[in-house]
Amino acid sequence: MPPRLRCARPALKAVPGGGATNPDFLGGSAGPVAVRWKEGPQLPRPAVTTPDPTPSLPLADPHLAPAPGGDPRRPRTVLVLGGGGMRGVAHIGVLKALFKLGIRYDAIVGTSIGSLVGAMAAGGYSLDKIESMLGDIQKQDYFRLNVVKFMLKGARAPSMYRGDLFRSRLNKILPKIEFREMQMPFYCNAVRLENGGSVFWGTPGFDDIPLVDAIYSSCALPGIFEPFEHQGFNYMDGGIIDSVPLRFAKTLRPELIIAVDLSVKATMKTPNYKSRIATTMYRAFEIAEEVIVEQALHMHLDYRTVLIQPKVGHQSRFDFKDVADIVQRGEEEAIKVLTSHAATRDLVHTDIVEGLTCPVTTRDFVSIRIDPSACVGCGMCEAVCETEAFWARGEKATVRKLSNYECTRDYACTRNCPTGAIRLGNL
Repeated sequence: MPPRLRCARPALKAVPGGGATNPDFLGGSAGPVAVRWKEGPQLPRPAVTTPDPTPSLPLADPHLAPAPGGDPRRPRTVLVLGGGGMRGVAHIGVLKALFKLGIRYDAIVGTSIGSLVGAMAAGGYSLDKIESMLGDIQKQDYFRLNVVKFMLKGARAPSMYRGDLFRSRLNKILPKIEFREMQMPFYCNAVRLENGGSVFWGTPGFDDIPLVDAIYSSCALPGIFEPFEHQGFNYMDGGIIDSVPLRFAKTLRPELIIAVDLSVKATMKTPNYKSRIATTMYRAFEIAEEVIVEQALHMHLDYRTVLIQPKVGHQSRFDFKDVADIVQRGEEEAIKVLTSHAATRDLVHTDIVEGLTCPVTTRDFVSIRIDPSACVGCGMCEAVCETEAFWARGEKATVRKLSNYECTRDYACTRNCPTGAIRLGNL
């Protein structure tokens, strides 16, 4: 009999000894939930007196070494929040799920929109405050054409939209603190245009710039906003080369990584593409981003990394509508993954609520099937799958691993199959 999990999100009676219910403590005013720690050795939940993003072990160095008095039974955890434009409000839902399930983290690494949400969380904002501030964002508040520069410079203008307006809006919503004043270590990446190198703001030697400059550089899409200039170099969106920075997260020496990928591929649906200059440029950027993420997952995803892929690919990168729906999708997907993944399912215990339950399928493996009537034997599945799940020999391809425990859930096989013959399950 599989375990069962709540499908709805009502305000439920809290379980004695369960999670904190302070409305200023990330959970906001959503109401207490029936979630408690798994029986056995437990990490004490400290009393909350300030809006803290999560009860975290204080860190003495950037390698997440346990501080004196820290509980060694809880894995040192890094939260990675990927890029994806306004799809990034799904990160709020992921943070809600982590809070409700009692899973704590010790550092945040963010890219692009992930850097914005991560900075707000690491800076001490409650979840209600983050959701309210990002939910009120309107496109015209952040995207205003560089009309004057276009008139004066034409194609030589540095960007389509005014970066100064974007920076001023960021300055209004970000916490007024420096990197060293964060309630937990926080890092965000940007790309140096001169040589293509990466920088992670918040690391030693790169933690002395204003927070708003770091977030602006991490969010500044090429051609959309002007680059951020710092000490003779120009910096832009870190998602250009590393939208889900797992490799950097591993350098922090965590025992557990929880990563959120917002790529379009996760929906298995064709995005709403229109043949226009701007949408063509955005879509080309997304395709390159998807391929880079695939390679990163192949190289760095392992049993200690929990990958959450909210189904938000239908949302345009610059679609400012349906924020509540995207947040909910992030929370639901996070709960589904965190309660079933081998690295996190033993950290929490969910209580059955009569009439509000549904079966949960263990997600350790991905089931793979090929429709022989659609397969043409082109061999692309074998060419792109790094876990050797396919054989493309003879007239039709065959599956080597019907239950693939090594699958990185990067959707490379389905995205590259020209006839749509491949079906993945248990995702």
